[in-house]
Amino acid sequence: MRKLYTIILISLLAASSRADDLASSFKDAACLAEAQNKEPARQTYLQRDLKPYYLQKYGPIFQSCLKSTDRPDRSTFSFVAAIGEDGRVLRVYVDHETNLFACVRQTMQQDEFPHPPVSPFYWHLSMSFQ
Repeated sequence: MRKLYTIILISLLAASSRADDLASSFKDAACLAEAQNKEPARQTYLQRDLKPYYLQKYGPIFQSCLKSTDRPDRSTFSFVAAIGEDGRVLRVYVDHETNLFACVRQTMQQDEFPHPPVSPFYWHLSMSFQ
């Protein structure tokens, strides 16, 4: 099973090596994110640049969306953002759409994140609200 997973992962990475060859589904994008996150330089980018930026900017946006959305759907969801070399979001994949994520998606798709070490950089995040 592990061998099959490795073969699939390698083929996905090869198919998505250029920014215009993005993953075709949420599942593929999540696998690419998992594979990328194992490399030390990418871990550094995540911890030092991407996560602090995201928490500072998007924490207030989620709070605003919670307040302004009629009957906010607080169910857990996951998304993957494919970030280009210029920090722009190339594509967003979501396991299921919620009205909270729809509210945040607009800002995310127009944002410029810290420039990643590779492009596309797949960033997988799961969100839950209490």
